[in-house]
Amino acid sequence: MGVLTLTLISLGSANATRLYPEYSPAAVGALITVLGAVFFSLATRFRSQARKRAAEFRWDRAYWKWVFILMVPSLLQGQLQQAALKRVGVGTMMTLVALGALALSTWRLVFPERGPGRRRHVVWFVIGLVGVVLLARPFTDGAESWGLVMACLVSAIGVSGTIVSGKLTELGDLTRVVELMGWSAACLVGVPVLVWTDDHWMTWRVLSTVALTSALFLVANLAYVRAYELARSDGLISTVQCLNPVVACLVGLLVGTGVAPNLYGWIGAGLVVLASAVAARILLQGSDHTGLPVKNGVWTEDRFDTGGNSPAWIAGLDTVIRVPDIWKTDEWLLWKDPPRLTA
Repeated sequence: MGVLTLTLISLGSANATRLYPEYSPAAVGALITVLGAVFFSLATRFRSQARKRAAEFRWDRAYWKWVFILMVPSLLQGQLQQAALKRVGVGTMMTLVALGALALSTWRLVFPERGPGRRRHVVWFVIGLVGVVLLARPFTDGAESWGLVMACLVSAIGVSGTIVSGKLTELGDLTRVVELMGWSAACLVGVPVLVWTDDHWMTWRVLSTVALTSALFLVANLAYVRAYELARSDGLISTVQCLNPVVACLVGLLVGTGVAPNLYGWIGAGLVVLASAVAARILLQGSDHTGLPVKNGVWTEDRFDTGGNSPAWIAGLDTVIRVPDIWKTDEWLLWKDPPRLTA
């Protein structure tokens, strides 16, 4: 789901670039924001499961705190990114954004929430960073100081959003938060920009292109929410996000808007994929959710009581199955038959 999200976002962004430079990025981005909010609301209203969760969920003060921590910086992220791209190359931007995702992934590897950490896992951060630099180096021409500062802020906002999204997934329904963020951006940023812009965006070409981009972003947002529900780990999500430069490069080549990297660039892409795959495997092995069943997109915990001679209980299914222990004795030792499953 994480890779699907990155791919759809790259495809949508590449499709939107067809309108440049005839139309300003601010006007196109504002129109995408408004249509994206409308599309996402319509999609969630037609999903019975989403409607059921929305009806059962209640907003409390603790939840609102995390919502504002996620929403307020995210409203500025798009504008900061556009301003940074005017002062730094796209390769520099990709490197700094990937650096933030690599840092969060490495932090979860070295300092896991449960279990001992392994400092040797820092090597995967170094390998991933070298890969990103090799891949993005041809596109890093020209970098102003303010542009670097803005790019670092974009990276920090992305890391913060990954962490807070994981927290909101644990507390309640992330779909409602994504919908709220979409409408906040549409009302506070999108509509004012469309009203004040001098671009004549009410044309079939603009509306059809933006509608396709918004539809791709809609599926990307749904996949984004699903990825958090399944992973329940910001470390795993950030590990997948490290693949963003590789996915963006491949999508650019596919749609004809990108430039093929040189030999060192392909080597760098391979290093990024290798580091991300190994880091994801380590995080999955150390996760308490590994091997647990998924029910309605949420991990369900198993309860075990296997101490002494007491029976074991297996949960996570619609019916609880009791597994009795059959003890027998012989002349020399006490032994146990294989358990028989009885409903």
